[in-house]
Amino acid sequence: MAIGPLLLPIGETFNISIRTLSIIFVFNYFGQVVIIYFTGLIADRLGKKVIHIIFILLLVLAALIFTLINSYIVFLLLFLFMGIFSVSINVIADSSISDTFEINRGFYLNIAHAFFGLGAISSPIIFNLVFSRTGDYRTIYLVLLFISLIVLLLISFTKYPQVHDGSIKTKIIIDLVKNKKFVLLMVFAALTFGVLTAISGWVPTLFYKYFNVSSAFSNYSLAFFWVAVLIGRLIAAMLSRKIKLIKLIKIINIISFFVLAISFFLNDSIYLLIDYLIIGLLIGTYPPLLVSYSHEIYNKHSSTRVALIFSVGSIGIIIISYLTGYFGDYIAMSKIISLFSIFFLVYIFIFHRSFKTDK
Repeated sequence: MAIGPLLLPIGETFNISIRTLSIIFVFNYFGQVVIIYFTGLIADRLGKKVIHIIFILLLVLAALIFTLINSYIVFLLLFLFMGIFSVSINVIADSSISDTFEINRGFYLNIAHAFFGLGAISSPIIFNLVFSRTGDYRTIYLVLLFISLIVLLLISFTKYPQVHDGSIKTKIIIDLVKNKKFVLLMVFAALTFGVLTAISGWVPTLFYKYFNVSSAFSNYSLAFFWVAVLIGRLIAAMLSRKIKLIKLIKIINIISFFVLAISFFLNDSIYLLIDYLIIGLLIGTYPPLLVSYSHEIYNKHSSTRVALIFSVGSIGIIIISYLTGYFGDYIAMSKIISLFSIFFLVYIFIFHRSFKTDK
């Protein structure tokens, strides 16, 4: 379940500011920074399929509890645990796909993340439908519970690759951290994951608070954003079969810089939404592309490699999403997010100097 549609009703229910709401991002992603290192260890001991099933069951339990409580503090704790469960599910899924498809790995990871995009698209739409009928934002988690049970059923019949390299070992982490390219890739993951989540998380609040757009349409704008992400991932999946991954990453970064920088000057909701759709089309491709390209840098210990990317990515999500909300009570959030285009500019030069491509 996306955080974006929940922020407005939670803020109104508990009468809290945007600045206070931003703490939700900290709780939702803080546990992810640490738990994914243990996910690989447990997966190596119990098997990826078993640990996948366990975390989905825990997600079902958390979703059920969410529908029963009405305390902001308890909500924050639930966001912490649901973040832990969901990222563990994602890490196991990505590493399993990476191990299964040796050829055209970027294509298959983008296709897998396209299905993630389908969930993100449907989330605000389903939220609007459920909330308009029940008036209780918590009931959306009953839908999540039902969908999780269906996924659990499908996974029980799925065969997972028998690769036992999931345990997180200090030596592996040290080797990866010593790799200059991998470190630069992790920092870039923090930037792109952070900007992507800040936009998707704050878009409904941004349009409602600053442009006086209805809460329903603000949520639909989030669905449009994820449609753009889905389309971008499908296009990237096709292009990754014809263009070297690092070249594709460089091209998308250059365009992303200009599009994100332009958003600073946009004060009309329609133009800003169009700009964000283009950003989603571009930056939304990075999670699968970076995971896939990381295999070219370090082709062993997929769980550890993917865990590091998601862990550092989660740090970027916490920092960028929190700063956006923290200053959102004083400055338009679109202006804050646009300032991160500076880092995309820096990475144009980093990619040019440190990541050479064959002509």
